[in-house]
Amino acid sequence: MDAQTLAYYQTAGHKLAGRYESVRSTVAQYFQVAFPAGCRVLDVGTGSGRDLAELLAAGYDSYGVEPCAQLRETAVQYHPELAQRLVESALPNLGAPFGGEFDGVLCSAVLMHLAEADLLDAAFALRSVLRRGGRLMISLPSARADVDAGERDPDGRLFKAYPAEYLQLLFERLGFQLIGRWETEDALGRVGTAWYTLLFQLAAAGPLRPVDQIEGILNRDRKVATYKLALFRALAEMATQEARCATWRPDGTVGVPLAGIAERWLLYYWPIFASTEFIPQSQSEGAGGKPVLFRAALTQLIGHFAGQGTHSGLSAWHLATARGHLPADVLQARSEALGKIQQAIKDGPVSHSGGSLDSGLVFKYDQQARQVVMAADLWRELTLLGHWIVDAVVIRWAALTERFSRRQTILSGDVLPLLLARPEPERTTAMARQIFLEQGVERCAWTLRPITARQFAVDHVIPFALWGNNDLWNLLPAHPQANSDKSDKLPAAALLQERRVEIVRNWELLRDALPASFDGHAERLLGRRVGGTQPWQADLFDAMRQSVELTAVQRGVERWNPKLA
Repeated sequence: MDAQTLAYYQTAGHKLAGRYESVRSTVAQYFQVAFPAGCRVLDVGTGSGRDLAELLAAGYDSYGVEPCAQLRETAVQYHPELAQRLVESALPNLGAPFGGEFDGVLCSAVLMHLAEADLLDAAFALRSVLRRGGRLMISLPSARADVDAGERDPDGRLFKAYPAEYLQLLFERLGFQLIGRWETEDALGRVGTAWYTLLFQLAAAGPLRPVDQIEGILNRDRKVATYKLALFRALAEMATQEARCATWRPDGTVGVPLAGIAERWLLYYWPIFASTEFIPQSQSEGAGGKPVLFRAALTQLIGHFAGQGTHSGLSAWHLATARGHLPADVLQARSEALGKIQQAIKDGPVSHSGGSLDSGLVFKYDQQARQVVMAADLWRELTLLGHWIVDAVVIRWAALTERFSRRQTILSGDVLPLLLARPEPERTTAMARQIFLEQGVERCAWTLRPITARQFAVDHVIPFALWGNNDLWNLLPAHPQANSDKSDKLPAAALLQERRVEIVRNWELLRDALPASFDGHAERLLGRRVGGTQPWQADLFDAMRQSVELTAVQRGVERWNPKLA
């Protein structure tokens, strides 16, 4: 649970419990529909004990978990029968309270207090305490009028606005089927507050599914370095952002270029290795032993950009690469670093991921194709769950780093900003802006409104906040007002089609100025080489449009059209 939210409950628990007990729960009316009579039910986030007591009174063998000590004490005061049925625990690290294996789980008014980075782990935790075929009931606000732009109420509690369809997609990917949905008014009568309730059923037992393999590797596989987490982060990002890089094979497997994975590792580890404080990335490093395989080579590359902006030159490195202006010694250092990273990937997580699973190892390396190979179903799962997996991996990575440091000098909170660091978009957009000005661009790609050197912005087609992508195909000239109005929204499908010619024309200008960089960026999205006389414009536009649509569906992002703005 969000720390600030829990802190509030710890101080205001008694007062809040009295308020909750003054009205009947809106979800209680669905208990007999949701859970078979007399079955074993776990209430996650018991609060005042109101729902748990009602379940018990209705004949259910019910138990509860609640992270707030003050609320647990108050729950037992109101409902003494809960004394031996209520323990301390919280999402996303629920564990196995009362031995797990429940027929039903109630999770009412809880998930909105979790950051999105914790959502996948929380969903796994809820699933882990359910028997196959069990029922899961979730209730969350569909509207809340007192939440500010930071998604907090006046008391500082986190209230994430998770749409019902968004959670439905997540839980369906984890093997649940939606079997019920209800909309209710707020039991306390608060103006502007309403609730939705979702009822899921977990699929019956079967062979180990891809999502179980992912969960098993992330949670149970032995980790002596951060390599497995880095591999899954890279694969998840590539699956959601560069899905065409995959080669679908006749034997039911998928191959992903090792070089593309290595390039992402370079960006992940750069801020960590560039830190002025040594941050161990393996058990050995934490004990003062042998460093990870590619630390020395990547550190040498970092040295060429030391002192050039944030994260010891990460943005400067990205800009220099985009411009194609890398001197021979930097190219050599880059080659050596990527070579060591590729060796670490092959010898480490590709050779060992899945060792804790009954199904065995999940990856292999194809030397001839220079690809990491996995089952097609696993790749599909990465494509569908990618952004949740990335969030979960980053949190685990930070915690694992803290453990490697023996919790003496490095804390997970110190590592998170480094793991989230990305090349600054301003430098790349400034470069694109200069190119557009030099090429005589005079109108906004979205609105066709005239723009001048004084009124000239560069917009990310897919917002930087969503993908962190500064590739040249993702940058278009825009009027500052349009850039501001669009913000972190995705362009509407109709708008993309209407501006197809304008978009391609601007791409051609960027490619004329930086052919090698543009082609390299386009190749990542297209999954094939660009160059020579083969036309690329139509294919790139279709790939970009597909990426926009899939991102909109999977992330629930608002669409933008200047005609409606």
